[in-house]
Amino acid sequence: MAIFETLEGTVGTGTTWFSYDTDIIRFFNSGFNGAISPQFGNLLLIVFSLLLSGLFAGFIGFEREYKGHDAGLRTHLLVGVGSALVMVISIYGFGAWDAARDPARLAAQVVTGVGFLGAGAILNNGFGVKGLTTAATIWTSMAIGLAIGSGNFIVGSIGFVIAFISLIVLHRVDRWIAKHNPTVMLVLPADQPSLKEIIAAANRYNIFIRNTSTELLSQSGNSTIRITIFCTNASKTTIVSFADELRSILKPIDLKISA
Repeated sequence: MAIFETLEGTVGTGTTWFSYDTDIIRFFNSGFNGAISPQFGNLLLIVFSLLLSGLFAGFIGFEREYKGHDAGLRTHLLVGVGSALVMVISIYGFGAWDAARDPARLAAQVVTGVGFLGAGAILNNGFGVKGLTTAATIWTSMAIGLAIGSGNFIVGSIGFVIAFISLIVLHRVDRWIAKHNPTVMLVLPADQPSLKEIIAAANRYNIFIRNTSTELLSQSGNSTIRITIFCTNASKTTIVSFADELRSILKPIDLKISA
C-alpha cells in the first residue's frame, strides 16, 4: 500500500490544504511518473521524510548549541528523525490499512515521551528557571518530525520557519526585555532580617519589585537563605547602585546581578 494515501480529500467544493503534499506523495509513489518502480519511489519518499525532518530539527538544534545550550544539534536532530520514523511506522508499518487502527496512537505517545525529555532541560539556577526555550525547541522538533513523517511537508516546513525565525529574531527582543527586568540574588545568614531593608532600598531608587523568592541553603554547616529579587523597569546604573547599597547594609555572603 502506498504511504500517506489517507491524506486525500476535499472540504466543500475546494481542495484541502494537503493538496500540495498529496501531489508530492503521488509523485514519489508513482515512481517519479514511471521513471522507477513505485515500491522504490515509496522507499525514497520515506527517506525524504526522515532527511527533511532531520534537516529542520538539526537547524533548530544548531541554533541552541551555538548559544551554548546542552541540548544541541544531535539531540534535536535525533528527536526530529525519531518522531518522523515513529509516524511513518504508525501509518503503514503494521500491515494493510485497517479502519479500526488509529495511526495517531503512536504519535500521541511520542508527544508525551518527548515532553519528559524536554523537562530534563529545565533547571532552576537561583536567578529563575532556565532551559524553558530549549525544552520548547525539543518539543517543536518532535512536532515538526511528526508533521513531516505523516506527509504534511508544507505544514512542517512552515512550522520550522516560524520556530527558527522566533529563535533568531525574538532572542533580541528577550534580551532587550531582560535588560529592563534585572534580577538580584543575595545569600544571607538565615537568621538575619532583610526584607524590610530590601524594600526600603528599592523604594529609594524607585525600583519596582515584581516578585521575590527565597530558598534555605546550607554552607559549611551554617544555615543561609538565598533571596532572589525580580525587578521591573530598572536601568543598569540604578540596579548596580541598588545592589551596592544592599551590599553595604546587609553585608551578604554573596550577591549577584543578572540582566
